Amino acid sequence: MTHEDDGRHDFDFFFGSWTQRNRKLKKRLVGCTEWDEFASTASCFPMLGGLGNIDNLSPADEDDPFEGMSIRIFDPATKLWAIWWADNVGYTIFPPVYGRFVDGIGEFNGEDVQDGIPVDVKFIWSQITPTSAKWEQAFSTDGGETWEANWETFHTRVVE
Repeated sequence: MTHEDDGRHDFDFFFGSWTQRNRKLKKRLVGCTEWDEFASTASCFPMLGGLGNIDNLSPADEDDPFEGMSIRIFDPATKLWAIWWADNVGYTIFPPVYGRFVDGIGEFNGEDVQDGIPVDVKFIWSQITPTSAKWEQAFSTDGGETWEANWETFHTRVVE
C-alpha cells in the first residue's frame, strides 16, 4: 500500500462548497422523536499538506446564530482519521472520534458526555457521490448495543 491509497485522501470528496439539509433531535437520550430541521451551508478545504482538513457549518437563516466546524487529521502510522467538532453552543472542542472508510462508508467512534451521561459517539459518512453525501451522528449509553441517531446532514455540492 502506498501513502496515496492509505486513507489520507478519504475526505477529498468533501473539498469545496455545499448546501446542507439538517435534522437534529430536539432532545437526546430521552426517547424524543421530534426533529428540528434547518438548512445550512458549508465549505471544506485541505490543510497540513493534505493530511488534514477543516470545514465550517453556517445556518442558511441569517437570524440563526448557530455555527460549527470540524477539524480532521489523518495519522499515517495508524491509518486513522481523528475528527473534532466545535460550535458556538458548547464553546469547546468536543472529544475526537476515530476511524476510517471501508467500502465507501466512513465510521468514526469515540466517547463523550451528554447532559452528564457518558456516551459512545458514532459518526457515519455514507451515500457519497461526486455531488452529494450523508453524515449522521448517533449516541449509545449501553456500550454500543443500541444507538440513537440524533443528527443527520444531507450534503449537496454547490456547482461553481
